[in-house]
This record gives sequence, C-alpha cells and structure tokens, in this order.
Amino acid sequence: MRRLVRWALYLFIVLAVLAVAGVLLLNTIAKEIVESRLRARTGMDVRIERIDVGLLSPTLTIENLKLYNTADFGGSIFIDMPELHLEYDPQAIRSRQFHFKLVRLDLAEVALVQDKKGSYNVQSMQKKSGEASQRKKSSTDEFKFTGVDTFNLTLGKFRLSHLGSGREEEINFGIKNQISHNVKRS
Repeated sequence: MRRLVRWALYLFIVLAVLAVAGVLLLNTIAKEIVESRLRARTGMDVRIERIDVGLLSPTLTIENLKLYNTADFGGSIFIDMPELHLEYDPQAIRSRQFHFKLVRLDLAEVALVQDKKGSYNVQSMQKKSGEASQRKKSSTDEFKFTGVDTFNLTLGKFRLSHLGSGREEEINFGIKNQISHNVKRS
C-alpha cells in the first residue's frame, strides 16, 4: 500500500511539472509565432518581452512590444506598445467572429518617418504587408469583427521625423485610460 501511495505521489509531481512546463512553452511558442508573423508582414524588426495566453480564461496579453523601422527609415522605434490586453468571447470565436469583452491598449509611442526620397515608413510597411498576404483567402478563412464591449486606451506621443531635413515634430497626447463602450465597426 505504501508503495502505491509513493508511486501516485511521484506521478502527481511529474504531471504538475509537465503542466507548468506546458504553460511556459505555450507562451514562448505564441511569442515566437507573433514575432515571426509581424516580421514577415512588416519587414521590420520586432521585440516582445512577454505574451501570456490564458489557459483557464479567454485572455491574451502582449507586454512591451517594440516594432523598429528598417534601416532605410533610421532604425528607430516605429511602435512602442507597453501593453495589449484582450478578453475575447470564446463562443464568438467558434462562430468565426471577433468579439472582445475588453481591449486595453497602451501605445507609448508611434513614429512616422519620411526618408530622404519622400517615402513614409507606413507606405513601405503596407507594401511589404501586401506582398506577404498575396495568397488568396476563401470566405471561410475570414473572421468577422463584431465589436468591443469596453475599450481602454492610453496614448502617449506621436513623432514625425523627416530624415532628409533632419526636422522632427512631436505631439504628446497624454491620454490615459480613456474608456469607450460598445465600439462597433462603422
């Protein structure tokens, strides 16, 4: 009997360790997937500190995402996003719809850069994104956006840089925790 209890305890410990390792690996795999897809879609370097995929709750949190301009646009930060937190509706996902109960978006900085030729970084990114998404999607692949119940926005600064003239402009929005309810697609 004692041997059976000991064996059950060992089995429980092994299963607990495997469960913790699985959670850690899930977040690591999710982080690598998001980084590689953003890199492929934008052509820009991406750094994400942490991604947390909720296993027991329908949540996704991305912390400290930084998207860097290409060398043609100075290599500076394009987007600095300290947090994106999503609480989604699992039933809507099963119905191929995006419906969020809560979206908390903290954008510390967004930078628009004009190179010496007059092109903007967003134009370059859109071109790269268009090339990456050339494959045809069938109508069954697409999700429909149905809305956000609560949208919490923090918006820091917007920077406009002209590499040709060296001129730089900055707008500090200073918006902290601006709450909007029932956000729908127009």
